[in-house]
Amino acid sequence: MGRAGATELWAQGGGRGPWRPVTALSSGAVLLRVLAQFGYLAIAALLLAGGLGVPVPEELVQLTAGYLAQRGVLDFLPALAVTYAGIVGGDFLLFLAARRHGDRLLARPGVARLLTAARRARLEAHFARHAFLTVMVARHLSGFRVPAFILAATHQVRPRIFLAADALSSLLSVPLVVSLGYLFAERLAVVRRRVHQAELVLALALALCMALYYGLILRRRRGPPPGGAAGERQMPEEP
Repeated sequence: MGRAGATELWAQGGGRGPWRPVTALSSGAVLLRVLAQFGYLAIAALLLAGGLGVPVPEELVQLTAGYLAQRGVLDFLPALAVTYAGIVGGDFLLFLAARRHGDRLLARPGVARLLTAARRARLEAHFARHAFLTVMVARHLSGFRVPAFILAATHQVRPRIFLAADALSSLLSVPLVVSLGYLFAERLAVVRRRVHQAELVLALALALCMALYYGLILRRRRGPPPGGAAGERQMPEEP
C-alpha cells in the first residue's frame, strides 16, 4: 500500500472500528503524513529532537512506524532499528547537553516544577547507590524522564553507564511499542491509550527487580547470622 493509502486509512481508522476522523487525532494524522513522506529520516529526526526536550510524542512516533510498516510503506526491521537508534541517540544527546548546561536546564520552569526538592534528593540518593538501574527505570517514567536524565548528568553518572542502561531499557520497550503499532494498526487509538499503562507496569517491574537485586547483595555482604556460626562452633563432637 502506498503513502497516500496509508494516510487515508489512518484518517478513517483503518476502515474498521470506532475510529473518529482526523479531528480527533489531528496530531497523529499530521505525524503520519510526515513519516509517510520522509520515512526513516523523519523517524530519526523527530526522536532525536524529542530526546532533547522538543515536545514530540515519542510513543506515537513508535506506533506510527509500526503502522506504516504494516501498511507496506516502510520495512519493519529497518523501521524498528531506526526508531531504537533515534530514541537512544536522543536520550544520549540530552545527557551530553546536560553535562555542560545542567544547572541551566534544571532551572527551567517545566523541569523545576517536576523535580521538587524532595524528588531531587531521592533521585540523587538512587543515582549514588545504583545509577544503572535508576536510569533504566527513569526511561519509562513518561513526563519525568527528561528531569531524571538531566539530574543523572549533573550527578556525575558516567556516560558509558548511562548509555548502556538507556540502551538496555529501550531494548525492552521499543520493540514492544513498534510491534503493537504493526499488529494492531487498525485499532491504533486504543493501543495508544494503553502504551502509557504498559510503560508504567514495565517501570514498576524494573523497580521491583532493582529492589530484589540490591536486597540480595546487601544480604550477602552482611553474611550469615552470628548466632548460627557460633552455634556450629559450640556443638560437641560425637564420640
